[in-house]
Amino acid sequence: MTRRLQLLATLLSTLLAISAHSSGAEKGASSTHAYFGDIHLHTRYSNDAFAFMTNRTPDDAYRFAKGDAIAQHGGTQIRLRTPLDFLAVTDHAESLGVLQSFLDPEHPSPQERAVQMARSLDPAIRFQAFYEWRQSRQREDGASSVFDDPAAVSSAWQEIIQSADRHYQPGTFTTFAAYEWTASKNLGNLHRNVIFEQTTDLPIPLPAEGSEPEKLWAYMEAHRGRGVDAVAIPHNPNVSDGRMFALTDAYGMPLNAQYADRRNLNEPLVEVTQNKGTSETHPALSMNDEFADFELFTELLISNGQQGKVQGSYVRDAYIKGVTLQQQHGFNPFMFGLVGASDYHSGTSAVEEDNMSGGNGPSQSATPALRRNTRSVLSTPPQFRSAAGLTGVWAGDNTREEIFSAFRRREVFATTGTRIQVRLFAGWGYPAETALAEDRVERGYRDGVPMGSHLSQSQGRAPRLLVWAAKDPNSGNLDRIQIIKGWSEQGRGHEKIYDVALSDRRQAAADGTVPPVGDTVDVQHATYTNSIGDATLATVWEDPDFDPKTPAFYYARVLEIPTPRWTTYDAVALGLAPPEGVPASIQERAYTSPIWYLP
Repeated sequence: MTRRLQLLATLLSTLLAISAHSSGAEKGASSTHAYFGDIHLHTRYSNDAFAFMTNRTPDDAYRFAKGDAIAQHGGTQIRLRTPLDFLAVTDHAESLGVLQSFLDPEHPSPQERAVQMARSLDPAIRFQAFYEWRQSRQREDGASSVFDDPAAVSSAWQEIIQSADRHYQPGTFTTFAAYEWTASKNLGNLHRNVIFEQTTDLPIPLPAEGSEPEKLWAYMEAHRGRGVDAVAIPHNPNVSDGRMFALTDAYGMPLNAQYADRRNLNEPLVEVTQNKGTSETHPALSMNDEFADFELFTELLISNGQQGKVQGSYVRDAYIKGVTLQQQHGFNPFMFGLVGASDYHSGTSAVEEDNMSGGNGPSQSATPALRRNTRSVLSTPPQFRSAAGLTGVWAGDNTREEIFSAFRRREVFATTGTRIQVRLFAGWGYPAETALAEDRVERGYRDGVPMGSHLSQSQGRAPRLLVWAAKDPNSGNLDRIQIIKGWSEQGRGHEKIYDVALSDRRQAAADGTVPPVGDTVDVQHATYTNSIGDATLATVWEDPDFDPKTPAFYYARVLEIPTPRWTTYDAVALGLAPPEGVPASIQERAYTSPIWYLP
């Protein structure tokens, strides 16, 4: 069989698997509920987390996510205010668990320098063991070393799988076996998190030997062909140096329909917000977006401060490129939904601004003093990191099957750590009163499609978007709902932002500008009041600029009123002024997956 026929056969089996997910999901779609989780978290089995002195296990991570208190550096305890609904531990595939295995008293090579450094209680010495491991991965002579230990990798992977099964409580708390594939090219981040639907008959994690995502897809397709399904989720495109959404493949060839099919099937989601910044857009790309400068982080990883390219590094830009390719060539490789996560290397998903435990382990970020004064592994000071994000899904039940099905059909949304709930539907005839109807969800599914889907056959009518959002009970009221639209015209991409629902009965001016919602933040005490904003917002919006011949996408962005940033809470705890260079307050937000119009 030729390679082309083999690939077509693989794609067919993948399509059949996904259609099975989709058809099952659609039957119960009207009864979906919002569930929140973290699908990017590291424990001691990640070599960098180990170097940060993290000793937490996957069991610890799951207990914390379910609401248990966990001992923190210095003897204090930390606990989530609201437990998560699901969690995936995503330790790095590369030499998974090898540095942790050096602590085993029965390790066969205790005399090795790297083993002795890994056993040190001095963070600087232990981190040197991590650097030596990194150097060993760059050797080209193929010589084995103490870091090459397939038995340690297998043992750690089995523990990760078994821990996921121990803590899985269908209907109450969902776990996923997962890992991170850690590829980069010339300092550009190309990392992906691989999330498996089930925990039976799983392959050993694939290390990133090179930077080609196509190799990861081939691994996934081969195992999907034998019934083991998984999705790969790229993260931190903001520090990919323009490579995450490039218009060539990993081998420098122009994108084509075959590439688009493979990418969309294997990577239906992208992580848009996390500890290392938000990847929605950038002021240089979206000059008319007053909220484009939110939690920006542009330093390439382990680069001594080198800044990355903006083009090709943000999801809105990728969506615009996608509809442009759709118009010009009939395919779109960037039809992905949006999720959020922590990427914490501490074993705890503590992403609340006022309850943050830090993402880089005990040696770097476990206390306000450490977060204020410790030099980051990156050259950028710690205060430029974000408190991180969460993934919201609309699923029929809190089970692996239902949540994974939501991943597959992209009925997901990202938040910056808050628990805003947001629904988005699009159709051709929602009446205005649908937004406030008690059965709006049933009407949304019945008369249109939800986030992550696509519309076609407009028959000359403009689409109507039904959008609804509700505040996190433990966070700020809502400021507004916006619809972000992108389209292509004669090969050029365009974007426009519409304020479709405003709190406090505000109205847009004739030129489209909107008065600010206000600001109740008391920086000196790190407090705010919900005396402004609304608890819920909803509307039916019709695109006033619709062209039935032009492919387009629409997604919703929901903003909270200003609340204190985590650095402000830390400053008050330390009796200091907030650090310079970062805002004292932020407007937390949620991003839905898009709905595409494909004429």
